[in-house]
Amino acid sequence: MTSLIDEAIARLREKGLRITDQRKSILRALAEAEAPMSAEEAHAALVNEACDLVTAYRCLDQFEKAKIVELGVRENGTKVYCLGHGQGHHHHLTCRGCGKTERIDICMGKELNEIAAHFGFVELSHVMEAFGVCPKCK
Repeated sequence: MTSLIDEAIARLREKGLRITDQRKSILRALAEAEAPMSAEEAHAALVNEACDLVTAYRCLDQFEKAKIVELGVRENGTKVYCLGHGQGHHHHLTCRGCGKTERIDICMGKELNEIAAHFGFVELSHVMEAFGVCPKCK
């Protein structure tokens, strides 16, 4: 876990962003999480109220722009963030019942880029999440 945080801090430095106690606390909360977290969940996980909720939102937005976190979306539209775990772009399979999340290393990015190019789109990004019911909740 420490290496995840150290890698993220190194990327922040590469991007010219300051390393603040608030940013370190949010990175720690994301590294300790078992599943992607919303800004509110990340804020609630902070020790000693390291920052206010607005600062947590700003930090997560900066982390996303610096490509330190992966952005996901829950079925209800809530943005969630996942520390990249040093393994690059990925998606998640989430249980509608209990919220259990599994990482899936399948992506249709290449196909999406080809389709976008057909319509003249460039600089494509995407968020893709899959939802279902896990065996425990079935």
